Amino acid sequence: MIGVIGVSHKSASVKVREKLAIDSGDADVITRKLMDQGYFKELLILSTCNRTELYFNAEGICSGGTLKAVSTVLAEVKEIAEDTRPFLYQKVQNMAISHLFSVVAGLDSMILGEYQIVAQVKQAFKEAEARKSVGKVFHRMFNKALESSKQVRVQTPFNRGALSVSYAAVEKSLEYFPDLVNRNILIIGAGDTGELVLKNFAKKGCQNITITNRTEDKAFQLARPYKAKVLPFSEIMKGIHDAEIVVSSISCKEAFLNAANVLPSLNGHEHIVMIDLGVPRNIDDDVAAIPKVKLFNIDDLEEVIALNFSRKQEYVSIAEEIVSQKVEEFTVWLNEQNLAPAIKKIDERISKIYNTELELHKGSLTEEEYAALEKHSLHISKKLKNEFVKRLKEVTDNGSITDFVSVINLLFDEEKNEQPSAN
Repeated sequence: MIGVIGVSHKSASVKVREKLAIDSGDADVITRKLMDQGYFKELLILSTCNRTELYFNAEGICSGGTLKAVSTVLAEVKEIAEDTRPFLYQKVQNMAISHLFSVVAGLDSMILGEYQIVAQVKQAFKEAEARKSVGKVFHRMFNKALESSKQVRVQTPFNRGALSVSYAAVEKSLEYFPDLVNRNILIIGAGDTGELVLKNFAKKGCQNITITNRTEDKAFQLARPYKAKVLPFSEIMKGIHDAEIVVSSISCKEAFLNAANVLPSLNGHEHIVMIDLGVPRNIDDDVAAIPKVKLFNIDDLEEVIALNFSRKQEYVSIAEEIVSQKVEEFTVWLNEQNLAPAIKKIDERISKIYNTELELHKGSLTEEEYAALEKHSLHISKKLKNEFVKRLKEVTDNGSITDFVSVINLLFDEEKNEQPSAN
């Protein structure tokens, strides 16, 4: 059973999502705890500012059991006192596969068609490979999803306009500062999101940009092509003092900017826009109470997002058709994999009966008689195999009804059928 359990910007607010955000250390622990249960054969964890999702390939457990197992482990690792299950959605089989393909294609993103999700999925897969928690099925499924995403971006204009929340953050800044190019800008964080923020400000012609990051070398590397300044992270409050626009997107367990440390650092700018793109959030809610400070988190960028969505809505059906086709291609392959062990068992069982019966008559027949019997028996066994496989495909809907496949496996399992009776 392939499935996904998670939360996204569509199902939960940023306050809920930040509680369930999973860093690499959390992912290591969660993967180990779930894989050790024996039911989960493959597991990949995708955690971004807009979603936390656990994709799994499981055997010997029902969908309700997977939800209980995942929610229990999440509660333990994230130290969440209340039951997490009310916040989690669950999809299995075709719905889960279709969901993944839509996510990677940018159809399930806050910014329709945003491209950053592709890099995030690739990174999540790379980390899952390092944990040895992905195998043949997930290799095929995620590669097919990325293939689908590439085709969507080639055949639709989703790769133009608002590519990410980073673009929306710059557009929101422009609403408050029409003369954006003249404003002092502080970017906190030099990761993928910080880089996109910098690129989008640069496209607007902004030059008074300062970058600060916990790893200073990374900040210098990002700043150099854009001739931006770099501020040591230890001097971040000096950056707050100078900035009229602050965009933060670093990974942290809890907010590191709050009213207590921000207020004394302000220098009296008429307006200050602070945009928090972090999940968990980087800036505490109490900063919004400071006069002249406008604080936004990623859920507050809805107007820009809605405009982007309306411009691109006409292309959604094209993208959905591409995704549907690629999902079907993967599903056909997956069903073939489901059937392969059963077909092999049918072949092995009939071949053994055929060989055993031939051996019984070998001593009582002439060479010509034996050759004729061998030829006839081979013909009959082939017809039986073909008939069984044909019926197997019909009954299991070409392998999609995995419960029926399991029954066939039991019926033709040689070891189980040859075990001595308990009597």
